[in-house]
Amino acid sequence: MKVLFLGSGMLPIPPPGWGAVEKAIFRLSEALRSRGVETEILNRPGKGRSLDEYRFAWKLRGLLRSHTWDILHASTPVVANRLRQMSLPYVYTSHSRHWSGTSGPSQRFGFYLERRAVAGALQDVALTPAIAELMRAGPLREHPERCRVIPNGVETSTYGPQWSERTGQVALGVGAVHPRKRWHVAVEAMSQLPQGELVIAGPIQDARYAEELRRRSPNGRLRLAGEVSETDLRALYSKADVFLLPSRSELMSMAVVEAMASGLPVIGTGRLEGMVLPGEQGYLIPEGSGTEEVAEIARRLGEILGDAALRRRMGESARAKAVTEWDWSVIAGKTLELYQGIPASTRSR
Repeated sequence: MKVLFLGSGMLPIPPPGWGAVEKAIFRLSEALRSRGVETEILNRPGKGRSLDEYRFAWKLRGLLRSHTWDILHASTPVVANRLRQMSLPYVYTSHSRHWSGTSGPSQRFGFYLERRAVAGALQDVALTPAIAELMRAGPLREHPERCRVIPNGVETSTYGPQWSERTGQVALGVGAVHPRKRWHVAVEAMSQLPQGELVIAGPIQDARYAEELRRRSPNGRLRLAGEVSETDLRALYSKADVFLLPSRSELMSMAVVEAMASGLPVIGTGRLEGMVLPGEQGYLIPEGSGTEEVAEIARRLGEILGDAALRRRMGESARAKAVTEWDWSVIAGKTLELYQGIPASTRSR
C-alpha cells in the first residue's frame, strides 16, 4: 500500500517551527512508514498565506500526473475540494477550527468548504468525538459510518518532563500571538498572582496585539519567545510547571497533546473536554464573562503553581494518558486500520 499525503501549500513539511497541520502530516507519515507502509508527501510551500493553499490546489492536476498511490490523504479544505472537483477519491482529516463557530463572511465561506470536503471524502477523520458528532449530524447525516475518530499524536519518547527543573513559577502557552488565541486572558490572569512568569512560544502574527499584551503585563512577568525550533519547544515544555490555553477555537490542540506528553497539568476551556480530565490532569474553565473567566483561571493557576505535589500528580496522569492514547505508534495503527477498510475498487489508482 502506498499513501500519498497532500500538504496545504502554505508551509514546508516538516514545518520550520509552527504549523500543527504540517507537523501532524509529517509525523503520521513517518509513523506509518515505520509500520512498513510506503508514504510520500506532496507539497509546494508558499509564504504561509491562505492564498498559497488555493495556488497549490490549482496546480494539483498537473502535479499528480507524476505520482501514483493507493490512498490519497488530504488535511485542508481547499485541497480536498480540488480533489473532489477532479473526481479523485480521498481520505480527509478535518483540522478546521470552524466547527467551534464562525463569524464573518470569510469564516462562513471557509466552513462551507470544510463541510464540502467532509461530504466528498471516502472516509473522514475527526480529531475528537464532539467533532465527529457534528459531522454525522451535518454533512455526513446520510453516511455517518464514513466518520472515524482518530486524534492527533505525539512522540512520547522525545517529549517528557524534567521534574527537577520545575520551580512552580512558569506557566507556558504555545501558539500564534494573535487575538483569536485570547492570550490577553492569560496575561490578565497571571497578573492577579503575586509572582510567576507567563511564557508564550509562537510566531507573532499581530505585532499590535503583542504590544498590547506587553502593556497589560507587569514588568518581567511575560516573555514572548516568538517562533522556536522543536528542540527549544521541547525544552520549554519539559521545564514549565503548567500549560495554559485560553483559546476557544481549538479542536484537538497539538500543543495540548505535547504538553501532556511532557507531564504538564493543563488549564483550558471546556472545549478540551475529553482531552483533559478535570481535577486529574488539570482544569477546564467554563465560558463566562471576561472578569469571571480571568478570576477562575487565576485561581486555578495559583492552586497548581503553589502545590508541588499536585503538579506532580496531575503531570504524571497527563503523561500516562498521552503515552497510552496519543503516541504516534497508536495513531498510525488506527489510521492503517481505516485505510485497510477501504475497498481497493474505490481507491484512487
